[in-house]
Amino acid sequence: MHIDWWTLALQTINVLILVWILARFFYRPVADIIEKRRAAAAKVLTEASDLKASVEADKAGVAAARAGIDAERGRVLAEARKQAEAERDAMLHKAAEAMAKLRTENEAVLAHDRKMMEQAMIERASALGVEIARTLLERLPRRFAATTFLSALPEQLATLPPSSRERLATCAGTTGLDVITAAPLDGPQQAECQTLIEAALRRKAKLAFRSDPALIAGIEIRSETITLKNNWRDDLSRILQQLGSDDGQRQLS
Repeated sequence: MHIDWWTLALQTINVLILVWILARFFYRPVADIIEKRRAAAAKVLTEASDLKASVEADKAGVAAARAGIDAERGRVLAEARKQAEAERDAMLHKAAEAMAKLRTENEAVLAHDRKMMEQAMIERASALGVEIARTLLERLPRRFAATTFLSALPEQLATLPPSSRERLATCAGTTGLDVITAAPLDGPQQAECQTLIEAALRRKAKLAFRSDPALIAGIEIRSETITLKNNWRDDLSRILQQLGSDDGQRQLS
């Protein structure tokens, strides 16, 4: 086999020149391009990682904001509920006060109306009692009615406290006494009345006799300091007052 060393040398030189040309004009630019693309890819990956981190941070911020919003919403709702309950309680309290005031006013009105009705009933009863007493008196002889009250006069004078009886006796002997009866007393009745009073007071008495139909029946002895009553008008008045007092006590109990 014959080797042509010049040809081999030239081919080797050609290969070397080709490798140098490839290395000079192809490999390095391609390597630079690859390096640039790798750097660009790395930059993109870094930016993507940063973006992902930013997104995660934003996501966390959104979650925190949502949690804050939920907490604020709960607080606002709780505050609104508390305020609504306070307003409801205030309205209920005002309603209760208004009802209590209305009830008190109604009770006062009812009490006043009841009192007025009772007063009217007492007045009607008084008028009816007076009319009944006057009707009954008209059926009795006037002398008999006067004699009945005159006979009770000594006992009534005797039951007076000593100081009152002494004052009455003093007036009887000085300024005199007014003897008032429902119907005028005739002469014998006046004399009987004079005797009874002087015997009870143990003193001469100056008496002035006059009549007052409003007494219905009975007698009154009046002086400057004391009045002795024994008549139907006074009895009826005491009875009606007692009835009113008993009714008031029943209401209080």
